[in-house]
Amino acid sequence: MSELAIKGGQPVRTAPFPQRPLFDERELAALQQVLYSRRWTSAPYIFGGDMSLSKVYELEQRYAAFHDCQYAVATGSGTDALQIAYAAAGLGPGDEAIMPPNTFIATATPALQLGAVPVFADVDPETLCLSPEAVEAAITERTRLIVPVHLGGYPADMDRLSEIAARHGLKLVADAAHAHGSEWRGKKVAAFAELSAFSFQQDKQITCGEGGIVTTNDATLYELCYTLHNDGRGLGEQGSLFVAQGWNFRMSEFQAALLLVQLERLDEMLERKNRNAKRLGEGLAELGGLSWPPEDERITRQSYVYPRLRYDAAAFAGVPVATFAAALRAEGIPCAAGGGWLLYKHPVFAEQRFRFETSKRLDYTRVHCPNAEAAPSRWLAFPQEVLLGSGKDIDDFIEAVAKIKRHLGELHPLQPAQR
Repeated sequence: MSELAIKGGQPVRTAPFPQRPLFDERELAALQQVLYSRRWTSAPYIFGGDMSLSKVYELEQRYAAFHDCQYAVATGSGTDALQIAYAAAGLGPGDEAIMPPNTFIATATPALQLGAVPVFADVDPETLCLSPEAVEAAITERTRLIVPVHLGGYPADMDRLSEIAARHGLKLVADAAHAHGSEWRGKKVAAFAELSAFSFQQDKQITCGEGGIVTTNDATLYELCYTLHNDGRGLGEQGSLFVAQGWNFRMSEFQAALLLVQLERLDEMLERKNRNAKRLGEGLAELGGLSWPPEDERITRQSYVYPRLRYDAAAFAGVPVATFAAALRAEGIPCAAGGGWLLYKHPVFAEQRFRFETSKRLDYTRVHCPNAEAAPSRWLAFPQEVLLGSGKDIDDFIEAVAKIKRHLGELHPLQPAQR
């Protein structure tokens, strides 16, 4: 009888990994406090001008400080956060924003909503983050922004990208949706961009279901972001005046109440994930064939929101990563082959389904990013819940890989599982 679970054997584990979102009575108490306060919106008039009473204001202060920034503006979603960040940075009709293609569509659609053009540049094959060389090659006289994505919480090369942006007079606006708590050279990654946009959607490290936040160290950009997310109404004496074309992108008090509690958990979660990631990496190194993206001494902490391992098919007798992933899932380890979305292959770009005519200048059917396109055959992704488990859970992961490696001959007849 076969040993592998996918062929009828006993799996390494059947126990579930920790469930997310994490919560306890503290979240319930925080929601009740807002409920009974009868102040459910963060609209300033509800607080009579005293925003110190607002949960959203408290969250903005605490989140900015945690991420080595002076200012933050909380929004209804991560997409909202990117849109006001792009707008505050001056992105407008006909402008270009350089970004990677292996990202969620919300990195690109806020640019389209502003009449601007997303320009997809290739990624580094070892990190899957935006390649500085590809960025340099993509810059034109229309370029206004460089948009690195800290994919899965692994920081993009902020030193190189900052230097390129400064040399060309461009702004660096980071999609930091995955990067809660990630650090670059001992500081949070948010401190290395003019503006950074985070997401609190349910899959993220800390969550209120939906939600987002923009961080910055620039007072002028902060005021612009605040005005844009508050229906175009400004700060201070301009709080009752419509001084710009804006949106109602405010976060609710319920969302902020949840996030204030979630933020209290973040350091412990990061420590557990980084500890388990090290244990997993060391165990897999002894087996060969699976490894974390390359270590970079400038990366001092990661968030591991969407963890991914490099897959060397040669170390597994040529078994495709999708076949390996199917076998690993059968052993009780949730995982899948993949390297992120490839946006220019989707109809909204490939067929130019845009709302604004100015966005049609670029023919996305001619875009080719070979490193991003090759990623699904070279990477194994798994949910962050795995790294929130115990040491025994991590050891089960290692044992499952070892078991598959001992029985590779049983996998060759298998076709990649359909998902």
